[in-house]
Amino acid sequence: MMYFDAHFHLVPSVEQCGLEKLLEFYKSENHAITCAHNVDEFEKQDFFIRDNNLDGVILQSFGIHPQLPLVFNAEYLEELLKEKRIKLIGETGYDFFTDEFKTCEKEQIEAFHICLELGLKYNVPLVIHNRKALDLMFTEIKSLSKLPLVLFHSFAFSSREAFSILDHNVNGVFSFSKQILNGNKKSISCVKDLPLERIFMETDAPFQTLKGESYTLPSEIARIYEEGARIKKLSLESFADETKDNFEKIFRMFL
Repeated sequence: MMYFDAHFHLVPSVEQCGLEKLLEFYKSENHAITCAHNVDEFEKQDFFIRDNNLDGVILQSFGIHPQLPLVFNAEYLEELLKEKRIKLIGETGYDFFTDEFKTCEKEQIEAFHICLELGLKYNVPLVIHNRKALDLMFTEIKSLSKLPLVLFHSFAFSSREAFSILDHNVNGVFSFSKQILNGNKKSISCVKDLPLERIFMETDAPFQTLKGESYTLPSEIARIYEEGARIKKLSLESFADETKDNFEKIFRMFL
C-alpha cells in the first residue's frame, strides 16, 4: 500500500526521528512533498534526497513562509526554478493567527506576491499556507486560477469555502493532517464533502501534533489515512488506491 504525504518538512523530521527510520519509510512505495523555507534548510534537504536516490519519491518545494517572510530569498527561489531543482513553490501565503504574525502583514503580502508571480512565470504549482486570512487570498483568486495547480496545505476552512475556491476556476487540491483526528469540524466536513480527486492527506511532520505529543513522525501518515478512509466511508485500501491514482495523475505531470 502506498501512502502519499502531501506536506512535510524533511530536515526537521530527520532531526526528530533519525535518518534510518525515514529512509526505511520512503524506500518503500511511499511518496511525499517536502517544503523548506531558508537556504540552509533547502541545501540540506536537496543533498539528503539526491544522496539517497529519492528524487521523484520526495518532491521538493521551497517558499517564503508567512510566519518568517524572508523576502531577500526571492533571488534564490528564482534560481531554484531556473535550475529546475524544485517542483513546487511554497509554502507561502498568509498567517494572522497571532498578534505577532499580524505585525508583519506588509512583509507577508510582499512575500506572497513574489511567490505567486514566480509561480505564474515558471508555470509551477503553489503550496498555500493560510490561517485567518482567506479573504485576503480571495483578492488574488484570478491569478491563482492561472496556475497549473494550487495545493492548500492543512486547509483550515469549511467545505463551502473550499468549493468557493474551486468555483473561481482555481485548480485546487486540499490536504488535511491530524486536525481530522482531533475532531476539527471544518476539516472533517471538507474530507467528507469534497470529491476524492480534490483531497489529500498530510502529516506536516514533525509539526502539527496532538495534545501530549512532542512531534509527528512521517510514518504517522498511516493514522491520518485511516481516519480519512473512515470519514469517506471507504476501505483503507480503496482510499489509498484512489490517492495513489490522483497523485500519479496530478503531480507526475510536474516531474
